[in-house]
Amino acid sequence: MSPERFTYGLRLAYDGSAYHGWQRQPGVPTVAGKLEEALARSTGQAVMVSAAGRTDAGAHALGQVARVRLESSWDPSALRAACNRLLPADIRVVEVARMSDGFDPRRDAWRRTYRYLVRTAARPQPVGRMYWWERPGSLELVPMRSAARRLLGRHDFAAFGSSPVAGGSTVRVLDRSEVAETADGLRLEFRADAFLRGMVRSLAGCLVAVGAGRITGATLQDWLDRPLPRAASPWAAPAHGLHLWQVEYRWPVHKGVAA
Repeated sequence: MSPERFTYGLRLAYDGSAYHGWQRQPGVPTVAGKLEEALARSTGQAVMVSAAGRTDAGAHALGQVARVRLESSWDPSALRAACNRLLPADIRVVEVARMSDGFDPRRDAWRRTYRYLVRTAARPQPVGRMYWWERPGSLELVPMRSAARRLLGRHDFAAFGSSPVAGGSTVRVLDRSEVAETADGLRLEFRADAFLRGMVRSLAGCLVAVGAGRITGATLQDWLDRPLPRAASPWAAPAHGLHLWQVEYRWPVHKGVAA
């Protein structure tokens, strides 16, 4: 008879600057790899973690959600503390909760929110440069906001990304697409049921291209109406401006795990 397994949900924040993305890869540091190492040392078990989304190399997260299954029961606070003692300072487990055995952080996610930061101020700012796209120069907000509204709703976003599953659907439902001014630039925010690989960076890059007058909102509309695979990829924004902000789960099954 197989041993009893205990399922835990972990909410994580990390600075992705030093990592080759979320997913474990041989020979290079990744966020999942560091987390699995810390969990293995803490629990004495070989573990594998799964997550709500696989962030790109250099991208960051404040609300990543992951799952781990253990052969022994842990107090959630103790497990969080044990992991954080062993994790590097740029990765932190913010919260741990005991979950139902069937919890799947990717399939069970209700909504995901990403933020993309663009700094347009004329003078370079070296402090914090790994958290935004340094792009000096003005951008026209009115056409950017108009183009952002065109993205809302249910569309085939094949022009902006690829399915994480071979042959999978590229249809997604985007219910937030906003362009907001900040003290020294812009914050682009996108919320959807799920995202394609590369989708948020492509959307951000396209909106910046609209603001710079290189393409129009009508072009984005055409890519939505007649999607061609990765038509927008030349406009993908750099990874280091991308932040996985929040992953939401429906109450009560996942209460305490949502970011």
